[in-house]
Amino acid sequence: MNKVLDKDSEQNIVKKILKLYNSKDYDQAKKNASELLKSYPNSSALLNILGVIFNNQGDYNTAIKYYISAIKIDPNNPEIYNNFGSTLCKRGDFKEGLEKYEKAAKIKPDFVLAHQNAGRATIFLKKYESAIKHFKNAVKLQPNNVNFVYDLAYSYFKVGKLDESLKSCDQALALDPYMVEAISTKNKILAKLVPSWHVPMLNDDDRNNFYLSALKSNIKSESTILEIGTGSGLLSIVAANLGARKINTCESNSELVKMATQVISRNNLRDKINIIHKKSNDIKVGLDIEKPADILLSEIFSSEFLGEGVLSTIEDAKKRLISKNSRIIPEFGSIMISLFGGDEIGKYIYTENFENINLKNFNSIIPKKHYLYRQDLNILFMSKALEVFHFDFVQQNSFPKESKKVSIEVTQNGKCYGIIQWIRLGIKNGISYENNFSKLKKPSGWQQVLYLFDGPIELKVGQKVSVVCKHDRNTPWFFLDKIDD
Repeated sequence: MNKVLDKDSEQNIVKKILKLYNSKDYDQAKKNASELLKSYPNSSALLNILGVIFNNQGDYNTAIKYYISAIKIDPNNPEIYNNFGSTLCKRGDFKEGLEKYEKAAKIKPDFVLAHQNAGRATIFLKKYESAIKHFKNAVKLQPNNVNFVYDLAYSYFKVGKLDESLKSCDQALALDPYMVEAISTKNKILAKLVPSWHVPMLNDDDRNNFYLSALKSNIKSESTILEIGTGSGLLSIVAANLGARKINTCESNSELVKMATQVISRNNLRDKINIIHKKSNDIKVGLDIEKPADILLSEIFSSEFLGEGVLSTIEDAKKRLISKNSRIIPEFGSIMISLFGGDEIGKYIYTENFENINLKNFNSIIPKKHYLYRQDLNILFMSKALEVFHFDFVQQNSFPKESKKVSIEVTQNGKCYGIIQWIRLGIKNGISYENNFSKLKKPSGWQQVLYLFDGPIELKVGQKVSVVCKHDRNTPWFFLDKIDD
């Protein structure tokens, strides 16, 4: 007849075995537990601790056998299920392990370790939404556990919930200011939410002076302005300082909203400038803004002009958010191109030979579009500037995709690598801006963009190069068509 341990005796025996286990005397712990199990084969506690010992020694299959036996005796013990799950996950069976963790958490909802383990198993399974649920439970139970808080931040980050992830990162850093994982994840989030190009853009005096001049020529004392893309709040502040009656400015990026609010408050302009935390497409007249604006102000242009959805945004704004005779700043925008070459830039974007070793095949895997951050590189403009796409924001109400061929005359001898592209903005009284750094005194906040041919092409003055120019409303592209003698 099998002996039965009472709970107190069982606990005392397990404590002694655990003492051996915790002192890393695993063999003695296993020996004692095995001997006792012969006398008390129905002790789920002994079966469980033997499972833990074998798990620790890497004998996962034996550990699992003990857990199965323990569960048969005590089917509602969360500790056994949690330990069972850990062994399964160590063996690589994350799906089955997760099931055991979730069973443990279901039996005992305040079992914080089960929630943590379930969360980490779901991360291995790339089920990040489920991970969020489990880590939320863990944080609720232990809000000051920095590891739980960070695990929640990481899970939010993996599903693209950047605002929530940033908040959790900040909570983790409040608990541990030097937690490298939280610092790293926060940096990645900020790089996505507030790309580094914001700083050179704000310091681009040529850009800023263009908008200043354009606003000066359009603002009246009764003017109401809708700005699309608040950013730092700079242009709204300029408009307020020039005497505009009211500025509504919209921004979807929560971090920029926070920062712009601080900047505007610091400049004592909260009474004139209203920040709307929405995309312009979501703004409703009569709810978010009192009435359609007199002036539409936008600076949502990318280095390739189209990258921030400017065309669809302006189409929508003209339909709903501004009055019929409103002014638009800028009034037009253009995509400009030229052929380019230059030995220095060539070494930056192509490889050819070293010590008679031909490396040209490597060029086939090089991306065909480059953003030019190195303005110190010597670039040879091999043709005159050419406006290939023009967008009249005043006269046009829609901006369909376009495709055309253009013939470009070569004005400089040498190796041509492709097309260099930049943007031009302006209003019709002659005030304009171009980020062609060959004409600028300082580097621009916008980059010029290189569209590479398949390889360098030797060109001579007077030759004609046919180029296919396309845009799909979001991205321009340029392709070599043919070269005429």
